[in-house]
Amino acid sequence: MVKAAAALMRKIWRQIYRQIFRKNRTLTLPVPAHPRGQQSGAVLGTFEPPPESQRVLLDELTENILSRLPEEMDCRARGRRVMAKLRDLVGDLPASADHHHSSRFGLLQHSLEVALKMLEEFEKTLLPEAPPDVALFNTEADPLQTQYLYFLAGLGHDLGKLLDMDVWAGGERWSPLNQTYAEFLRQVKVEPVLEWNEKRVHGGHAQFSPWLLHYLLGPADIRFIGLERLPELMAALVGTHAANQPTPLARLVSTLDQQSVEQAAPDWMLKRPDSKVNQFIRALRDLISGGRLRVNSPGAPVYVTGYKAAVVVPRSLSAARGYLKEDKITLPSNHHLYDLLAQAEVVEADENGQCVKRIRVPGKRGPVELYALLFATNTIIPQAILPMLPTFTFEVVPEELTQAGALVHTGDEPPAIAGQPLG
Repeated sequence: MVKAAAALMRKIWRQIYRQIFRKNRTLTLPVPAHPRGQQSGAVLGTFEPPPESQRVLLDELTENILSRLPEEMDCRARGRRVMAKLRDLVGDLPASADHHHSSRFGLLQHSLEVALKMLEEFEKTLLPEAPPDVALFNTEADPLQTQYLYFLAGLGHDLGKLLDMDVWAGGERWSPLNQTYAEFLRQVKVEPVLEWNEKRVHGGHAQFSPWLLHYLLGPADIRFIGLERLPELMAALVGTHAANQPTPLARLVSTLDQQSVEQAAPDWMLKRPDSKVNQFIRALRDLISGGRLRVNSPGAPVYVTGYKAAVVVPRSLSAARGYLKEDKITLPSNHHLYDLLAQAEVVEADENGQCVKRIRVPGKRGPVELYALLFATNTIIPQAILPMLPTFTFEVVPEELTQAGALVHTGDEPPAIAGQPLG
């Protein structure tokens, strides 16, 4: 595994070198034939200031990050410089076309949120009562270097999204490989237009993030974390959206990235109340509030454990369809709805967009396995009823076990579980 990771890093750095030092530095990725998601960019030659509420949020995120970086070894000043470079690179661009952090400065906000969460997780490793599996690295490593590595992994995990965008201004196309967004705006001095590549692959941007990391890191940053740990950082960026994250650091970034996405989901849903995703979620919330979908009881269609909520399918889908039919609202087919939920990033999904998971819950005669969609708790459970819910624990069946089970049950007889997802 170590040799494979090292080979992958060498390949990535060769690609970066060719892009940076080639004679005619132009973007080599194909221009999409049918771009989508068009929206206005910044004003002439600079970034238009964000709305007051968002400016306050960005300032708070920045200050919270800096307060966690120590003064020793120039960590705080170095972190401030890196975040300033990030703002020059991504500017006021969004993190997605229609989903989480899709407003101006969305990519900057999301990157800062994940970086802050990474620093918070690092602090947990320093607690005396921290369990052994919390520590991701060799305890002999310099804690300041490790902390900075956490910070950089969170801050740079979505840089590749810049290569999912096409930004045009005055007939010129921005090449993120060749200049920052701030440099491009100063050069063109006209209002740009952003278009999302309709052929982009869900999670595919992760492989491009290391290509842009040189904008954030200077020689002093690399010397500080140590050249030998640079492959670890690159593997974390590339592996964040992989089906099986190759390193503990990649798994941590992936988890915290999803948390940031889930926290933004309610805000995104309010912006598009007429979407099929929002109509489905509204139905679930209304049915749960009215007691028509029970939660955390034997045989219930909804289970909540901590910040995750499991919605059993197709049972809950049928209930939502019936509820919305009263308002003459029709949901798409189950398959299509699953795709929409995964694309909206309001449910957990793998890199292929598969979001139906197998969960295990306690039953009267032992554990029972069900198919379910996994939401953030605050997405579907009204805040008012959370304190009244009985304590309940469900577990997600690991994917490898699910696949193994599928291999066993290849005949006409379905697996011995309590619910089928596509009914």
